[in-house]
Amino acid sequence: PKEVPVTEEQMNGIYADASRRKLGEKTFVDKCASCHAVDGGGTIGPNLTDHFWIHGKGTMIDILNVVSEGVLDKGMPPWKTMLKKEELQNVVAFVHSLLNTKPANPKAPQGNEVK
Repeated sequence: PKEVPVTEEQMNGIYADASRRKLGEKTFVDKCASCHAVDGGGTIGPNLTDHFWIHGKGTMIDILNVVSEGVLDKGMPPWKTMLKKEELQNVVAFVHSLLNTKPANPKAPQGNEVK
């Protein structure tokens, strides 16, 4: 059977669950921080704390699609082959929680500003 895609509303429910965001933080630190920095400010990868997005408009579904499918031309792997669905959703909820935080050394904005 074909899997039903998750909705933004379902992602909002995951985001509201602090324990799922905490699990997502662990995955982020383990898998994503090498390119996006522990505080999400960006290194090789873009800053995840500002309102500028290279792919999509910064919705949790947009983030989920990028994390799941990867960005091969930028060196980001398709994490759907390495993480379980719940892990992907948790890390996306954590990434969403980084918006408007103040990283120590943020990378300059990239992409389009989304308000």
